[in-house]
Amino acid sequence: NANCILLEILEDMNQEPIVRHEAAEALGAIGSKEMQDILKKYINDPVREVRETCDLSLNRINWLENKENVLSKNPYNSVDPAPPHVISDVNELKKILLDDNETLFNRYRAMFSLRNMRTEQSLLVVCEGLKYGGALFKHEIAFVLGQLQEEASVPFLIESLKDLNENE
Repeated sequence: NANCILLEILEDMNQEPIVRHEAAEALGAIGSKEMQDILKKYINDPVREVRETCDLSLNRINWLENKENVLSKNPYNSVDPAPPHVISDVNELKKILLDDNETLFNRYRAMFSLRNMRTEQSLLVVCEGLKYGGALFKHEIAFVLGQLQEEASVPFLIESLKDLNENE
């Protein structure tokens, strides 16, 4: 059972934080309601990226549980840590994406909506996200830019990589 293996990895404090993050993200992607209590346990993890990912996964599972929510078409066919936002205005999505006071779940929703738009304007907003938030947020922004495969994002990615103050 994948849940058991992922749970084992999440609980193993000797694993690198990025490995534990990926395990928690995968648990959220699977969307099993049975994992909610375990994920709640790690919302207070000493590693920020693990805490934030467990919170994201819980929010995703809760969102999936609400039968009124409808998942919009994803041109990348990926299982994302958060569903795209219902808002479609680029400026509104930008405000959400770049607001460090917004929940990470809501910021991710904005990010995936911008990604799915696949316009020059939405791409530049996603690129701007590399200047905000913590390592986990920037990791996901970089992943989304990789999905978009637009040459215009390369200078932004290089600039972010040159920042020696960033998490490994």
